[in-house]
Amino acid sequence: MGRILRFLANPGSRPDVSQRAPLIGSTDEAIAQYKTPFDGVQAINSDSDESSVGELGDVEVKKEGCIITSHGFTGLQKGLSDRLLDRVVLFAGSQIVFFLMWVIIIIWIVIGIVYNAPENWQVVMQDGQSLQSYIWDTLLMRQQLISAHDHVNVCAILRSRLRTFKRLCKSYNPTHTKEEEGDDTVESRTYCVESVPADIKGCLPVEGWYDRLSSFAGKIIGSLSFMIIFWTGIFVWIGCGALPLDAGNEPPYTGRLSGSNPELKKFSDRWQLYINTATAVVLLVCTMFLQNIRARHEKFITKGLAAVFDIDQEIEQYLRAETGDVTTPNDVVTIHTKKRSIGEKGIDWYADIIGTGIGIFIAAAAIGTWLGIGHLMDWNSDWWLIIGTYTGLIGFLDGFVLRQVYFRIVSHEQENYDTVAQEDLELFQSLGIHCPDELIVDHESNVKKTIPFKISLFINNVCSSQWSVLGSIIIIVALIAIASGLHWSTTGQLIANTPTMIIEAFFMIVLIQAHTWADQRRRIDVSSLFARRCILRSHVKGKRQ
Repeated sequence: MGRILRFLANPGSRPDVSQRAPLIGSTDEAIAQYKTPFDGVQAINSDSDESSVGELGDVEVKKEGCIITSHGFTGLQKGLSDRLLDRVVLFAGSQIVFFLMWVIIIIWIVIGIVYNAPENWQVVMQDGQSLQSYIWDTLLMRQQLISAHDHVNVCAILRSRLRTFKRLCKSYNPTHTKEEEGDDTVESRTYCVESVPADIKGCLPVEGWYDRLSSFAGKIIGSLSFMIIFWTGIFVWIGCGALPLDAGNEPPYTGRLSGSNPELKKFSDRWQLYINTATAVVLLVCTMFLQNIRARHEKFITKGLAAVFDIDQEIEQYLRAETGDVTTPNDVVTIHTKKRSIGEKGIDWYADIIGTGIGIFIAAAAIGTWLGIGHLMDWNSDWWLIIGTYTGLIGFLDGFVLRQVYFRIVSHEQENYDTVAQEDLELFQSLGIHCPDELIVDHESNVKKTIPFKISLFINNVCSSQWSVLGSIIIIVALIAIASGLHWSTTGQLIANTPTMIIEAFFMIVLIQAHTWADQRRRIDVSSLFARRCILRSHVKGKRQ
């Protein structure tokens, strides 16, 4: 059974994470500088980017803005296929892919203008987007699972080093200045804090027009106003389908698909085709934009973590040199996985099927089967719609699963950063260091709970429930039953396809909003963590203003 699970990448497993910060020794130059006798002690060197080695798994926080781990989120060591898929995820979030998407959309629009938007032109966009979204669900799921797993490992390493700081600081008291005030002696503990960011509010640093445009677009797409505009457009479309017909002036949305009954009627196939095309464009933009903006934000945050790791290693090296303890290893810190319900375990199992190579194989098999039956159906319009219907139903479920899993892993990630902050404060208190109020992060009190925010939060919470995933499955079964009753005709497939694409597009908007909130919190955590480390470094080195 174990071999089978390993072959299937151990789906659904969420083992505890254990990490030990690497031992940071002292070089000969550092020993001489700090004038601490180390007779018979071998100096230990460590790569500043390494975080952990051995059976606990390797973790590297790169200054270029990426985190590399040897073990995946299911606890298994990454093989060649995992590493290749990780590279594909990185490439999918690159600017090249994002710009390529816009080139494809522009070419498609131009062709539609030249050929007066024929039906095949719309079907090509729908099928192309359905295939793209089907594959991108795998990349988005893997992207968020990898990110959460990486940050849990990082938090474990940070806490491992904090324990060493507490232990070493007990036997090391930095020298402070004394100020005489009358007969009282006052110990001055105002320290020089170098390189503390001037703004810890979490604003995204921008470097050029691309970053500015992407950040602005992310806020717009993930806003409540955009959600209202989206649903307003949907209701307008529904109203257009119910308009009375005028035989002398046929509205374009009431025509039938080519080859079908030309009789005019309300809520026609062509009317459904139009909204499918519109939502296909929305889905194409949102999925690729979400992949891109996640990658950019993750790179920014990881660069901040790399700076924190550098200061941590500097502090550890200094303390070990001063105390003469250069061989005692750092403690192992274990972060236990959160307790999950049966439903959440099932969701995680499905999420891992999507986010591993298994999902790619299933997608390839489905697409290959669709291509293989093309000649049997004479490549007709029903055949063209089959792949869109299949990927639409699967993508509909994937949208619910993506949001529900993201909600849980971000909550777990936030708890771990809160724990690191709490242990920082405990260390500060034990050393008598005053921590500025702005570096004690309380995300709940920092949020302005306006009416739009409360509405958005309610929508996010509803979409994040495991019951919403169950509801999506029930809807899929109902749509399949309706399409089967219509013998999977063009009308039946459009009925199965239209509502799923609309809701899937909405879920992508909700997911972008959720990411914007989570990223804002994370950059506040990291910038505050960096500032606290600067204060701690100033303290242990006894620097004075």
